[in-house]
Amino acid sequence: MYRTIRLNNRSMTATDRPPVTTPPSPDFAAILRAERCRRGGLGRLLRQGFWGLLLAAILVASTRTAEVSLPELWAGLPRLSEWLTRFWPPDLSELPSFLAATWETLAIAIVGTGAAIAVAGPLAWLSARNTTPLPWLVPPLRGVLNLLRGIDTAIFALFFVSVVGLGPFAGVLGVAFHTTGSMAKLYAEVLETIPPEPVEAIDATGSDRLRTFAFAVLPEALPGLVGIGLYLWEFNVRSSVILGIVGAGGIGYELLVSLKLLDFSRLATILLLILGMVTLIDWLSAYLRRRLS
Repeated sequence: MYRTIRLNNRSMTATDRPPVTTPPSPDFAAILRAERCRRGGLGRLLRQGFWGLLLAAILVASTRTAEVSLPELWAGLPRLSEWLTRFWPPDLSELPSFLAATWETLAIAIVGTGAAIAVAGPLAWLSARNTTPLPWLVPPLRGVLNLLRGIDTAIFALFFVSVVGLGPFAGVLGVAFHTTGSMAKLYAEVLETIPPEPVEAIDATGSDRLRTFAFAVLPEALPGLVGIGLYLWEFNVRSSVILGIVGAGGIGYELLVSLKLLDFSRLATILLLILGMVTLIDWLSAYLRRRLS
């Protein structure tokens, strides 16, 4: 029995001894990454809180500067409701003159937008980085375009009223100058997004810049250019209504007269004509853009 026990003990010490395991060493890199992530999340939360407080402060300051007063609005609602009851029925006695003024507003938008298209096309070609023959001209030219689109149409119209006198021609010039800046910038962005393969294929034939633009750039960019032109024409129809207020012709003058006289039946007729014109132009512009897409 003693031998058996020794053999068993020997066998146990030789083969059945449990392996010695050492505790895993800590992954200091993972700990450092987790700490950085925690600190980064806290810093991001603090930054978001700061910008949120700043935005709230700006909103409160703007509300006070704009003198927003809900009690005054509430006190004026009865007077507004009384005015709304005086809109009906519309006064149609001056409808022919109103239709002529509405057509004048539409004509201002058509001629002004057409003149802007004629000028914005070459300016976009010169200010697009992938088509311009004079790269040094791009920064100053884009600065001029930003200046034109930064000045509102009504400001331009008011300036040209003092130059050419009262009438729709001042409105046409105001629309043309403002729209040229916006349209040329948008046109240039469309030209810069066209794929380079067709241009490179035409260039490989030894074609000059003008032919490359006509046969490679223009066909690719034409749907986008036409869509922008239609959208800005639609916008100009709406903005041309305001031009009559500064003496640049159109239905806006009649609108201003009705407001000053508080002639709400007359005002209702004018507003219905403006609504019909804008709705028709919106539908036509959307239809043409769908056909081009």
